[in-house]
Amino acid sequence: MKPEGEVRLTIGDSGYTPPFVTAERVAGYLQNIHLADEINNFAIQIFPGAPEIWVEDGNEDRDIDLTEWMRETAKRVKLYPAMQIALRETLGYGCSVKSPGYARINGKFDMTELRNLPAETFAVYPGHGTTTNSLMPGIVVNGDDTEVWQTEGLDFVKSTQIRNFTLITEPTAPKPAGRAYCLPCYAVLGAINHANKAADQQVARVGAPLIFPQVSGAITPDLKAWGDAFLKKWGKNTGFVIPPGITFPDVKLKESDSAEKRLSMLIEWIKSYFNPTTVMKQAGTTIGGTDSGAAEIWANFIAGTQAWLESAFEELFKPLLAANGYEDRYVRIRFKRPSAKRMEEVREQLKIGIAAGKLTTLEIRRNLTELDLDDTTPELIAELDAMPEVPGLVPSLGGAGTPNEDLLAAENVQEETGAEEKAARELERKLKMIDDRASAALKKIIGASK
Repeated sequence: MKPEGEVRLTIGDSGYTPPFVTAERVAGYLQNIHLADEINNFAIQIFPGAPEIWVEDGNEDRDIDLTEWMRETAKRVKLYPAMQIALRETLGYGCSVKSPGYARINGKFDMTELRNLPAETFAVYPGHGTTTNSLMPGIVVNGDDTEVWQTEGLDFVKSTQIRNFTLITEPTAPKPAGRAYCLPCYAVLGAINHANKAADQQVARVGAPLIFPQVSGAITPDLKAWGDAFLKKWGKNTGFVIPPGITFPDVKLKESDSAEKRLSMLIEWIKSYFNPTTVMKQAGTTIGGTDSGAAEIWANFIAGTQAWLESAFEELFKPLLAANGYEDRYVRIRFKRPSAKRMEEVREQLKIGIAAGKLTTLEIRRNLTELDLDDTTPELIAELDAMPEVPGLVPSLGGAGTPNEDLLAAENVQEETGAEEKAARELERKLKMIDDRASAALKKIIGASK
């Protein structure tokens, strides 16, 4: 009787199964360069600087004394860093847990500390209650109460209940523990790691391309052992003694770039997820899209995120004011809002001014400070500073009027009679003294702002 069935030389698995997302894995994903880069760029725009803080009454009239007090308190408890931590934790885990400390200072009940409790330390289920966030199972709903359980030490096994806590979440997320904004990105990051591994395997095959050993004759146990070892260890840094009965036919297979293309596609998915202006594009075509339209969408996205973050931390100060008898006073926190409209106005007027020769270099330099020109180099600025000053028709785009009104005022100068008309012609002649080098440098700077 002859043996039946096939003997196959196999190694590893060829498919991809997304890993289950846990708090521990999230900590690693948040360090991935592709996600970390998007979060950092996003946070920079949410936090253009420390926020303005003031106290007002129901009529929105500011209380100077209480404002000074709340500003001192905010500085003492490091409110600004706490808000930055809260944003990153709500993005990564869905919720940021704070524990405020209070004491009596100078006769007032005051906040002495705003402790930031790391989101990853709420990763163990306490054994009772209902979880609403799988990344933070230590936050549970038990009857009508919300309980918060934090792991102790580094073993992440034993938990202690936190009774003095405040939960910061995005308003539309499920309560009480929220939902991570980055949650859809984690499966993509797992796929990126898999595609990276495939790309690494392809690089390792440089000098050791795909080959397929062919066995002629019976497959003995020794020959099968050799084949298994060959498949596991074949690479550009290994060599083998080929036993009798083994050949390597050319099966006409070539390395593809599928791993590289898939990696690029996955990275682009993450970039698109953090970019709300993609709503203006469909099938590669912009739907009514302009630079100003995209800038307005992005500005609204940033302002909306700032608004809910401000509101969440304003709530922290309500008990403090109430405990001191100021129930009719409210703390307000405001970050500087992005101003897409003003930036577009200045940019367009500068472009018009350069094209028409109606602006002096001094006027342009003054107004460039209003724009976010990340690509403006010190060399270009130095080139502008070295240009000769030429008196112009426009006092300043940053004056009392709007840029359009200023340009209209400049054109109206030509309609004046007598000495004013003569002066206008003289100024027009002097504007032509701006040489080609100046014009080229200015156009470079305006182009960099697109």
